[in-house]
Amino acid sequence: MNSNVPVPDHGPNIIAALWTCTPLAFLFLSLRLFCKLYKRALPWYDDYILIVSWCILLCTSTIVTVDVHAGFGKHTADVIREHGVEALVRIGERDHIVGFLTPFAIAWSKTSFAVTLLHITKGKTKIVIWAVIVSTNLLLIMAAFSFFFQCTPVEKLWNPMVPGTCWPNLNSVLSMLVSAYSGFMDFVLALLPWSFIWKLNLVRKEKIGVAVAMSMGIIAGATAIVKCYYLSNLYSVDFSYEGGNLAIWGAAEVSTTIMAASIPILRVFVRDVTAAASRYRRTPPHVKSSPKTLASKETEKNRIANGNSPPQLSLPSFNEAGNGMV
Repeated sequence: MNSNVPVPDHGPNIIAALWTCTPLAFLFLSLRLFCKLYKRALPWYDDYILIVSWCILLCTSTIVTVDVHAGFGKHTADVIREHGVEALVRIGERDHIVGFLTPFAIAWSKTSFAVTLLHITKGKTKIVIWAVIVSTNLLLIMAAFSFFFQCTPVEKLWNPMVPGTCWPNLNSVLSMLVSAYSGFMDFVLALLPWSFIWKLNLVRKEKIGVAVAMSMGIIAGATAIVKCYYLSNLYSVDFSYEGGNLAIWGAAEVSTTIMAASIPILRVFVRDVTAAASRYRRTPPHVKSSPKTLASKETEKNRIANGNSPPQLSLPSFNEAGNGMV
């Protein structure tokens, strides 16, 4: 091979995508938790589930990054030529760890938003949400464990030189079906809030804002559908080169779901801060600096010095359990 010809390498693109998605998801998750703590609302089950989901995303992104440095993203022949057959086996081994962990991150990120909806809905809507939670978790966890049942012995999964038998088509079809179902459930969870938000005693503009904020899961559903297309390369003979897009879209699905689950709470925070700033701007200058106002500020300082909490803006959308609504 001519040494002057650059070796095709998706590695830089893989790393750029993973380490864009992972920090972005962390940013939204951190802001979500900050908003709750700012309003003196305790984290709830949906927050803890989302944190676990992000931790898995971080683990998988780190593992794939290690794989890229070992040659993942290049053609199989180039990996063998540069790093040896053993490197290709180790890449396959780590890739299957990522393939096992990712469905859990996907399932639990969606579960987090569903749990949020459970807390603010009632009646038949709760039954639908529970059906989504149970079915999505069962299918995605089944897909995760199916990796270990497609080859005998299991080691043949990542080492094709080991003698044995595999049924790769079975797992490939199952993974595509589960991914499509997962994306469909994103659309269901995104549209469910419209049914009860429209009945709330809010102005039309506010209803639309709340509903749109709670429907960002549509983006996560779109990434799941795109991932379905790349799942056809799951057992490609050149997976080292063609599997990069699958790693990217798997991380994108988790990160967009985390961001979508955080947006409704961030919207409430931004709305209240904007309203407070608007009220401050409308206050005449002589009122801001009047003796009464200054005395009020002095009283506030004394209250804080004595260990009492300053009064906060009213946010009815945060209930006693710390869960954000509208």
